[in-house]
Amino acid sequence: MSSPEQSLAPAPRVGQAAPGHAKHLWVLACAQILSGLGNGAGLALGALLASDLGGTEALGGTVSVAISLAGMLVAIPLARLAVNRGRRFALTSGYLTGAVGAFGMIFAAGIRSYPLLLVAAALLGVAAATNLQARFAATDGSGEGRRARDLSMVVWALTIGAVVGPSLAGPGANVAAALGLPVSAGAFIFSAIGLVLAAALVFVGLRPDPLAGRAAMPGASKPSLAAGIAALRGAPGSGVGVAVVAAGHACMVAVMSMTTIHLTHVHHQVAGQPPSAHVLTLVGLTLSGHIAGMYAFSPLVGWAVDRMGPRASLLTAQAIFAASAILCLIKPEDQTVVSIALFVLGVAWSFSSIGGSAVVTELVPQGQRIAAQGLTDACMSAGGVLAGLGSGVLLEVLGYRGLNAASLTLAALMAAVILVRVRPRGGVSAAQKTA
Repeated sequence: MSSPEQSLAPAPRVGQAAPGHAKHLWVLACAQILSGLGNGAGLALGALLASDLGGTEALGGTVSVAISLAGMLVAIPLARLAVNRGRRFALTSGYLTGAVGAFGMIFAAGIRSYPLLLVAAALLGVAAATNLQARFAATDGSGEGRRARDLSMVVWALTIGAVVGPSLAGPGANVAAALGLPVSAGAFIFSAIGLVLAAALVFVGLRPDPLAGRAAMPGASKPSLAAGIAALRGAPGSGVGVAVVAAGHACMVAVMSMTTIHLTHVHHQVAGQPPSAHVLTLVGLTLSGHIAGMYAFSPLVGWAVDRMGPRASLLTAQAIFAASAILCLIKPEDQTVVSIALFVLGVAWSFSSIGGSAVVTELVPQGQRIAAQGLTDACMSAGGVLAGLGSGVLLEVLGYRGLNAASLTLAALMAAVILVRVRPRGGVSAAQKTA
């Protein structure tokens, strides 16, 4: 049953944004700034904690696995919660769960418990899944032709928190030392505070709910795995958008999370010893540049996606992924080159996530859109799971060059799929020509 506040927000007319949509964008954007503190620190610094508490660098990717696995498992339930109780309730619940996870990361480091670290990382992964849902929430009341730009504005807002998150590694180390905690856990203090504030902001400010009355639309489907698959099958081309989002996220998670360990080797960190505050600061600054690439240009990327169309924007993403991998293959030991490559990797992720998500939102009919969006988020997180499972092993067996060679190969394969399956604007795809 819809709540009284939900009945107040009419659906937008075609080509026109819904009433209150601009306010919702601001609330979502500000919440993303705060929640970004946890998003950046979890993936970037969690690898250091995992390798420390787990006793081997091969376990460095397991925190990313836990975060991404949780995101995969809760994406569709979060979408269903949004339909049943509204975006406000779903987003608030997700951010609070993530805050519990951030506190758990600190506690796990304090008692040196690797199993607890993974449980806490999974709870933090709920916040990561909530961030993904927030970008789709930005399109709930969008006017036609502006979905990619509205989506990108909320993604862009994540820049501030996500860039600041890893940068707090150095100051967080000092705060943690003063509190008697391991230095690697310091940044999660700020993450927990940011997530609590994000939950409070969404709970107070996201009124009336942007999903008001949408669940009762004729033909609307409740989010589920089957409903998501059916929605994609009924919208030709949307499945490639999902694949691009998942593959791009896998490349980003694998290279970004293992770069933290690689850079400690570059700076001659002694094996078996916790990284110094100085090394953490260098790693944090490099990762902040990477995360800036992920989010800072989102409005420009959203504009480009709307102008270029699906095929060109998705192919652009693969070209940028390839450029990042090639830089790391050429000079993997050069701090400056690796930092530039990580920044380029972030831009590639921005094109793939915004472009792929916009393709899904644009092609799938409104009644099935939330189910398709939930499945997109689940597949994106699944890509992160696979990357986390394989990245530590690839780094240990093949080295940093081997890890980037795998990223380059995946980008080439995705480019081939896009060329065959996605129709050029105003044309037909290669698959359709041969059909």
